[in-house]
Amino acid sequence: MSDTIENTITDVRMAYHLMLHSKIAEAKLKGDKPAEKAAASDLEKDDAQISDAGKTAQSSRAVPVGGVIDANVDISLADLFKKIYGPKEAPQQSGQSKVIEFIQTIETETSLNYYNLEKVDGLVVRNKNLAETDRYRFEFINGSTLKITDKWSDKSTTIWGDPHVDNSDQEGEQNGDFKDLKGSDKYTTFMLSDNTRITFTALDSGIIEQVDIFNGNQHLTGIGAGSKSWDDKNGLFAESVTNDAVSASSAVPVGDTVYAGGDGNDWYDAARNLVWGKTTGPIVTARPSSFVEFTYNQSITQQLSILQVNQQV
Repeated sequence: MSDTIENTITDVRMAYHLMLHSKIAEAKLKGDKPAEKAAASDLEKDDAQISDAGKTAQSSRAVPVGGVIDANVDISLADLFKKIYGPKEAPQQSGQSKVIEFIQTIETETSLNYYNLEKVDGLVVRNKNLAETDRYRFEFINGSTLKITDKWSDKSTTIWGDPHVDNSDQEGEQNGDFKDLKGSDKYTTFMLSDNTRITFTALDSGIIEQVDIFNGNQHLTGIGAGSKSWDDKNGLFAESVTNDAVSASSAVPVGDTVYAGGDGNDWYDAARNLVWGKTTGPIVTARPSSFVEFTYNQSITQQLSILQVNQQV
């Protein structure tokens, strides 16, 4: 193959043509008729010849788990070059064609888990990374990331970075920021539905220095990576819960305050205006005894090969 032909085959417009085949296949799998129709319409504008095998593969409506979409496209180089560059620049390739083979493999894995919701009395620390009440779970993922999970609804809010707010039922990892609240630049409090108070000591443009959790007379302290006393020994949750919440809570300013509501990870101000979150499920008002958890994972692998075929004239 000459350098001219090889470089041209990798042209962006060739990649666009192949991308359309991928879009059609993915749209079929998802049952997205508008997207499938739009991609097919774009593809019709290209005069490249599609082999019978390619047409058969494209007409498939579904692929079984672990199945393969085989979209083999037989393209005449002369016709393709004329389409892209015009007749004057199209090289004469008598007796040759290119076969573009595009294979997409989709693997799906699912699991179904059943578990009971253990009863928890008060505020309990399990280890340096985990503490919980009967309704909420508090997890130090690392020194700058803490996750609050409403166990009754299985919705969570993750406080991470400098600091950002990530709600599990919204797209993206940054659904809010501490700097959205204007009252305090250092203290932010989350008031939970079981009357637990969790206060973050963290500059609006910094990372977690300290976390204080108050439940009744119980108090648990956690040290974040932003603290001057942070190290492998003192970091994350303390070893035990203390019973000094009354005195300790007065030493930790409340600062900016948001209140739990909605479906478990929606946060409101004192006037019940939504600050962070989006209600995406039912509002849970009673404690469930157990859960059924369904997990779905899908991976897509794509392979492209370009073959030269010498044809007998």
